[in-house]
Amino acid sequence: MVVGTTTVTQMINPEVMAAMISAELPNKLRFAPLADIDNTLVGRPGNTLTVPTWAYIGDAADIAEGDPIPLDQMATSDDTVTVKKAGKGVEITDEALLSGYGDPAGEAESQMLKAIAAKIDTDFLTAALTTTQTVASIEVGTKLDIDAVRAAVDIFDDEDEAVKVLICSASDASALRADALAANSFLAGSELGANALIKGVFGEVEGCQIVRSNKVTDGAPLIIKPGALKLVLKRDVDVETDRDIVKKTTVITADEHYAAYLYDASKVVKITTALA
Repeated sequence: MVVGTTTVTQMINPEVMAAMISAELPNKLRFAPLADIDNTLVGRPGNTLTVPTWAYIGDAADIAEGDPIPLDQMATSDDTVTVKKAGKGVEITDEALLSGYGDPAGEAESQMLKAIAAKIDTDFLTAALTTTQTVASIEVGTKLDIDAVRAAVDIFDDEDEAVKVLICSASDASALRADALAANSFLAGSELGANALIKGVFGEVEGCQIVRSNKVTDGAPLIIKPGALKLVLKRDVDVETDRDIVKKTTVITADEHYAAYLYDASKVVKITTALA
């Protein structure tokens, strides 16, 4: 048994904390099921990445009986994304650490993990909003309804039953549920069970699993398919500590270098407000 006084440096191990945050980060990203996570650039130099993006082939056309269906070539183009850094830090007094009350070091790790994950999730939605697939089907002054969802789903022109996630504000989700219940077309989230793609699914309408998010404004929902987004991690989370010998505090910072972008615009539809 090691005998001696417990010191602050023994209570905070930045290497261990960094490894824990890096390991847990993919699990804390709420919208990770809609994205591919790429770690191949970890350790490689440079902060600007050339990435492939898929172009939408366009809406379907009317075809007369006996006429051939025109074939469009699926095109990919290159885009550039810049790796950014998201970081968060805390400052803890020696008294708080040495008291052992409430595990301040563990709470700091948890809070920094949550903060970085929330920032990446916000960037996911910002990237999704750049899609060129939009449908104006919510009238000014009204809430999201089942007709708007149907119009957006039709944009995908699916022949399969691929899972789709409708991300909207809590207000829009409640309005949609009321409209869908009246039409007997609402499946409660508790009934989805193992089929729920994202934690906290509110329900399902027209094959879209509804997820409420305060990162989306009223009247601006998104429908996203898995694989629409991509997250490139440049390196594992880095955690560093520093001492303030005057105040006797420990500063802990954590940061992640990454790029979140829209990989396949054909897998995202943005519902917009129709003009009055």
